[in-house]
Amino acid sequence: MAEVRLINNLKGVLYFLDTPLLDFEIKDRELIKADDLSGHQLYPYELAMLGVSYGSFVRFFQRRTIREGCMFYREHLRALGMDKMDFDLYIRKNNGNNHLDNYWVKFEDYGATRFAEL
Repeated sequence: MAEVRLINNLKGVLYFLDTPLLDFEIKDRELIKADDLSGHQLYPYELAMLGVSYGSFVRFFQRRTIREGCMFYREHLRALGMDKMDFDLYIRKNNGNNHLDNYWVKFEDYGATRFAEL
């Protein structure tokens, strides 16, 4: 059975390198805050093309995670200190970064505080 990958609760600032783009908060699977910090500049594809919504955030982060069933899936989760996929925790543990582009999330209470730390 496929894992459900929906964001339950997540709060942070989406960055491109050192440029803050959006201060956002998702609570109980609903986007309750999305303050533009960049004049809509440098938004990732999902947010630029689909608009800033809960669904576009979910699609953005789904693209940034390892797929269930791929080679070394369990090993990857164990390396992050996880027994099973917890989508919110996974995003926090890797700061929303996929190492293929320069987008990342800064959380108030967790993880990297600047891009060079990733």
